[in-house]
Amino acid sequence: MSVIKLKNSNAELFISKTNGIIQGLCFDGTTALVAGQELFSFGLRDKSGNLHIHYGTGFADFDYRIWRNNCQLCYGGGALPGVEFRMRIESKEKVFLFFPELSGVSDDFILEWIDAPQLFIPKDGKLFWPRTEGILIDDFDLRERTVPYHPLGFAEGSPGGRYPGNCQMQFLAHYHNERGIYFAAHDFDHTPKAVEFAPAGDKMRRLSLQTFCGGAMPYYSRFPYVLSAYSGDWRDACAIYREYVAADPALPPKGFRPDLVKESPVVLIYPVQGRGLDRGAMADNEYFPYIEALPAILNLAGKIDSKVLALLMHWEGTAPWAPPYVWPPLGGEKGLLHYRDELHNNGHYLGVYCSGTAWTQKSSINSYSREAECEKENWYDDMIRGPKGEINAYSCNGETRQRIGFDLCLFRDRSRRTIIEEIEKLAGAGLDYVQFFDQNIGGEFNPCYSREHGHPPAPGLWQTETMKSLLAASAASGVLLGCEAAAADCFISELPLNDLRNNFSWWFGLPVPGYAFVFHEYANNFMGNQCGVGVLFDLLASPENILYRLAYSFNAGDMLSLVLKDHGHIHWGWTLAWDFPEPDQDKIIKLVRNLNRFRRNFMGFMQTGRMERSLLRVSGGRSIRLKMHAGRVCEVPGFFHNSWSDSGRRIEVFTNYLPVTQKLYCTLPQDVVARTGNSPCKENFELSLPPLTAVAVEIYFDPQTKL
Repeated sequence: MSVIKLKNSNAELFISKTNGIIQGLCFDGTTALVAGQELFSFGLRDKSGNLHIHYGTGFADFDYRIWRNNCQLCYGGGALPGVEFRMRIESKEKVFLFFPELSGVSDDFILEWIDAPQLFIPKDGKLFWPRTEGILIDDFDLRERTVPYHPLGFAEGSPGGRYPGNCQMQFLAHYHNERGIYFAAHDFDHTPKAVEFAPAGDKMRRLSLQTFCGGAMPYYSRFPYVLSAYSGDWRDACAIYREYVAADPALPPKGFRPDLVKESPVVLIYPVQGRGLDRGAMADNEYFPYIEALPAILNLAGKIDSKVLALLMHWEGTAPWAPPYVWPPLGGEKGLLHYRDELHNNGHYLGVYCSGTAWTQKSSINSYSREAECEKENWYDDMIRGPKGEINAYSCNGETRQRIGFDLCLFRDRSRRTIIEEIEKLAGAGLDYVQFFDQNIGGEFNPCYSREHGHPPAPGLWQTETMKSLLAASAASGVLLGCEAAAADCFISELPLNDLRNNFSWWFGLPVPGYAFVFHEYANNFMGNQCGVGVLFDLLASPENILYRLAYSFNAGDMLSLVLKDHGHIHWGWTLAWDFPEPDQDKIIKLVRNLNRFRRNFMGFMQTGRMERSLLRVSGGRSIRLKMHAGRVCEVPGFFHNSWSDSGRRIEVFTNYLPVTQKLYCTLPQDVVARTGNSPCKENFELSLPPLTAVAVEIYFDPQTKL
């Protein structure tokens, strides 16, 4: 096949002269892309709300133009008379830049999304997917058995990778034998996208950055889609993205931390109603009235030698998980504020979970109802609508779930005013932290297609702008706010402390701290409530899993959290009945105490430092087998190893989460010296890791340094 060849300083891109489909990318003797099936597709909605997907191969006419190592591909004719698609491709330094354009769509349709360029990768190797803070995919079929790929749209139940949302970054990376490709949208507008990978036959997968256009016509991309070849693994791809986002004006200053975060409290999560489950009838438990929890909280804080943030669930005076209205608290304000004061008097903090920006018609847990109000005040006008005008809800909705209701469209004044007023009530109560945007995963605003709300009738940039504005107005209340999962990059300034959900990564592959690698200098989060671990893991068959999860979060630089059952005991995670056998308390307490002491002692690294690729070659140590309920077994190292830099200093951190000593064998690179404590390290040295703790190896780049 005759091809167009574009070169940059380290790779060569091959494009078909027949149809413009990318045929391959050659890098350092490696073919990093395979011949594809399409270059682009786009989705049009007709006036009845039906979706029509069109593909590049459906156009009858194709032409191209080449100049100065750049090219433009042009498509027309076929089933859409007058419609033209163009793709400009530029070669610069180590990147290829793609700029799609679409024109000529008639007024009978609106442009919902464009998926271009489309890149195809072999199924061998590993894929970094930035969902739930970072997932390493090595079994591409596992995804299809869990949540099969589909183009994103309206209220799909369990969606794929939405940015800004459960995908907090807008890039993918695939590599094999330390040769890979980085595929990103360098978009400081933060336009909504699907950051995805899709089936494409038995031997390859398609990378997708499906971009929502909001009905704009003619459409041209205001940002480049970036393709770059690189050497290394997922960390090196994250380093490329980190260099790019450093110029993003949406990010807060490096090193900024809320005062609460500077204290490095351990988050203690528990409900004041029910016995560990989120559904069904719930009676008050031993932690209500609120002050009844104080002895257990102070006892556990003493054992782990840490300040704590008591983070309450099922505390709402309306109904558990019944947004948007949450105030006043169960039992009235007086009891909660008394508990707040006693926590503060003992040097600790108080926070609450909420449940995001949905609308509750009635609770599935108790008799709470807003149905009459909804009818009388016609709240239906302010609900998110689908492309055919339908109303639905995105999460936790149904007779067997927590509530029955809809989702508020946050573009509507009444919706925004209601959310802000509820947050102001919480701020006025002097709470230290409010995870108001639980279920707005990553801070996302779910898509709305209404033609009556005043916004464009399809998802697009207006969503990000709307959510950013709402978060800014909410943060102006003065209370520290958070969301479920890490906040997407464009929302970090308003959501600086969040409930991470990396445990959900196990549905698809292996969790890796990609988000922390990119954003740890800008934000700290906490380990999260570990919702769903009872479904994911065979907890009793691999009891080390809770130690592994704690060490994983510490290794990523996050604050630790513990979920409590009755009597102040630590449980495996949230949504697990209290009568399920509990984990070993002593091991968890010792690990958390040791790790949080280490975090405080090395605060410059662990709180505001920058995650780096390790300098040491390491072998030895133990491994464990994590068993899943579906029969899947993953063998993982019995320790974590990470590297951090801070103001020119560098440490390598080794975390032994097992209750036995582990021996490691380490090799230093040339011109690097190191020490553990007061002891210099040889070029090849043995490192002993005591049980349930972390050890730092300090690194110096001047071999003349006197240790």
